[in-house]
Amino acid sequence: MRRLIPLALALATVVAVPATAGAAKLPKDVTRTTYRYPIDLRPGTNIIKIRFGVPKPQGPGYIVRFKPNLTRRDGSIPPTDKIHLHHAVWLRFGSGNGSTPGYPAEILTAVGEEKTIVTVPRPYGVPVSANETWLLNDMIHDLTNKGMRLYVTWTVDFVKADSALGRKLKPVHPLWMDVQRGSAYPVFDVLKGSGTNGKFTYPDQQPNAYGGGPPLNEYTVDRPGTLVASAGHVHPGGLYTDLRLRRAGRSKLLFRSEAKYFGNRPPVSWDLSMTATPKDWRVRVQPGDVLKVSATYDTKRGSWYESMGIMPSLIAYDDDTGKNPFASRIATRGFVTHGHLAENNNWGGGKTGIADPATLPDGSAPGDEVDISNFKYRYGDLSGVGAARNPPTVPVGQSLEFVNQDATFAKSRDLQIFHTVTSCKAPCNRSTGLGYPLPNGSPLFDSGQLGFGQVGFTAAANRNTYKTPTNLAPGTYTYLCRGHPFMRGAFRVVPVKT
Repeated sequence: MRRLIPLALALATVVAVPATAGAAKLPKDVTRTTYRYPIDLRPGTNIIKIRFGVPKPQGPGYIVRFKPNLTRRDGSIPPTDKIHLHHAVWLRFGSGNGSTPGYPAEILTAVGEEKTIVTVPRPYGVPVSANETWLLNDMIHDLTNKGMRLYVTWTVDFVKADSALGRKLKPVHPLWMDVQRGSAYPVFDVLKGSGTNGKFTYPDQQPNAYGGGPPLNEYTVDRPGTLVASAGHVHPGGLYTDLRLRRAGRSKLLFRSEAKYFGNRPPVSWDLSMTATPKDWRVRVQPGDVLKVSATYDTKRGSWYESMGIMPSLIAYDDDTGKNPFASRIATRGFVTHGHLAENNNWGGGKTGIADPATLPDGSAPGDEVDISNFKYRYGDLSGVGAARNPPTVPVGQSLEFVNQDATFAKSRDLQIFHTVTSCKAPCNRSTGLGYPLPNGSPLFDSGQLGFGQVGFTAAANRNTYKTPTNLAPGTYTYLCRGHPFMRGAFRVVPVKT
């Protein structure tokens, strides 16, 4: 059964206090308030949490802009290569708008590390009632072993319903479009070299993507209205999401939300902004129309595990002002909602002085087992000293087994620390940053997230062991931990002694 809310719920005490800012520069009847929710991020963790007591605008009224962020307690923004906002999803109950199809509550809005700013085009606004309750579903990665005290923040432009402007606004409602619609952790893998001409589109190019079940990337419109806004969400490697409409056997592209990577960099990092629809974009839909979303990733530069393809949209029900997409020209390209962010400055890939593991002597791992403990690979860790850094050997046709002890001895699932063993292009020994290291080894191998967690709500593989492939040719193989990329290691496959 697919549900958005995990059974393990965070019962944090909220100390967030709204703070107004910049109101003098805003249009009449628009107030701007920044809300925040405190999070004590445990070292190395990346689990989904549900937060209660989430502050919100005091309705009735309308949200006309929503800007999310992640800060330290002093207000500074942590570097993305240290702390990563995998997702934050704001849900609400009791709004009178009903639930989002496939989910137990209405999804108000959501964001990932690309930090898209949602601006609702005039004359529309997202209604907020006086008695609704907000929840926050977040997954924040500590890419270090230190943890951090944080705030998830959101700055809201709000218009009171009884103001002069409020009386002119029309309600619009969130429409959640996702290639894994209904899943609490809606992810898929994109492997290097897959797809066509260096691109892979999910679910189109994924055989049996939904196991014979209904296409989760489609939504059938059941009420006439007008789509007024849309923007996509992808992970590093993502190129774009497409929103299409199918009607009576005809198909039409409504919008392509593109990932714009800054600094002429390749599409391998979080230094990006997604494009959103132009302010005058309007598409009229009718009952029976099928909306479909897909996500396209680059597959020339690496493998992208646990990727996403989401395209939140806004719809004004019973509004007939939109254009017929089959009779009128629709703008399918848009604009970025922000420029390069300073927290994305560290690209990585600089020299470190760490040895090329291919030049190191053979090491050993008693019993052909490598424990992962305290954020280190016990044997063959590239940051190790002396014999501990030498790549352990395994004969051709045999496996080296990795055991994540950081998960084994956790007292609760909230303390789980997941690690991976993921192939990385040799020598995989340069400095950690947004663009380095990458899961780009050849041949490909990946352990999954070694650790334990609730099925369907975490990245956990629900095992803490992994054995390397038995078909590896002789040579030195380097790997990384996807959750903690400062962790690198190597092992060596050697000919069988005769």
